[in-house]
Amino acid sequence: MIFRPEKIISGGQTGADTGGLLAGQRLGIATGGTAPQGYWTEIGDRPDFLKRLGLVENTSPDLEERTRENIRNSDATVIFTTNPSSDGTLFTIEFCQASGRPHLVVNPTDANRVQLVRDFILKNRPQTLNVAGNRESNSQGITEITAETIERALTR
Repeated sequence: MIFRPEKIISGGQTGADTGGLLAGQRLGIATGGTAPQGYWTEIGDRPDFLKRLGLVENTSPDLEERTRENIRNSDATVIFTTNPSSDGTLFTIEFCQASGRPHLVVNPTDANRVQLVRDFILKNRPQTLNVAGNRESNSQGITEITAETIERALTR
């Protein structure tokens, strides 16, 4: 059995965030999310990407405020990370817990990651799914691994 969210959101940074949005786009699922004010990625200013994937700029440049907004505006969060004790991952987990929002931490090298994500989505049935995690520079290949994992979890 498969459940598909109506929307996938993220903060839009190169890496897991972008992978989640690309998966949504490839599957015909609405995409969006809140990016920090002055939106930029590790590969530079991307106003075309911001618009194409439905991202909106926050009124604050603070990354934690962007994270809070995306958690508040979603029903569940999947975090793709090779370092679950990084500051950004810990903040995301703690805010999910404080907000009573379900979350799943996925190691992109885990052979069972597709089934883990599929089971989490089926159990929680989020209308809006937030995707977070490592930047591409911290975890080479995570953009495409995240996109592929979400696509497979939502189609098979």
